[in-house]
Amino acid sequence: MAKPTYDFPVNARFEDAARSVLRSGFKKMIDNLDGTRAGLDKSVATPDEVEALHDMRVGSRRLRAALAVFGRLFSEGQFKALDKEVGRITDALGAVRDLDVQLESLSALPATLPANEAYGVGRLFARQTKRRDRERKALIIVLDEMQKDRFDRRFKRLLAEATSHSKGEAK
Repeated sequence: MAKPTYDFPVNARFEDAARSVLRSGFKKMIDNLDGTRAGLDKSVATPDEVEALHDMRVGSRRLRAALAVFGRLFSEGQFKALDKEVGRITDALGAVRDLDVQLESLSALPATLPANEAYGVGRLFARQTKRRDRERKALIIVLDEMQKDRFDRRFKRLLAEATSHSKGEAK
């Protein structure tokens, strides 16, 4: 997966760079919300839905990293609230994504193993599938809260307010 590149002019303002980088992570996260949700609404996601979850997690991690770098644009309270919320989303996405990766790896193993070992891998696969289902349900709750709380609108508003003036220079 290609990392985003940012081509800022030498005289770019801090606020303009911050806005661009923060929006990029946010956009990647939100653009993959529907695909992620579609994969969560059933017990077995399609490869495209698994990829959407992965991409949403990547976006949330980039957004979180950008908040750490550009957080001074926000008031301390705004920053802490955003960081906490994005962290919660990232953690929930990560729990499901990690299990998706494990299950993909485990699914290919039994065919290459002796019967007694394949049985053990099958049991592990079943246990991790149940775990993924629990994490999937937890992620649905987090995404429902994110939408109910209108995270996307609040984030856009806070970003516009934070980058509309030079708070970063005053701190």
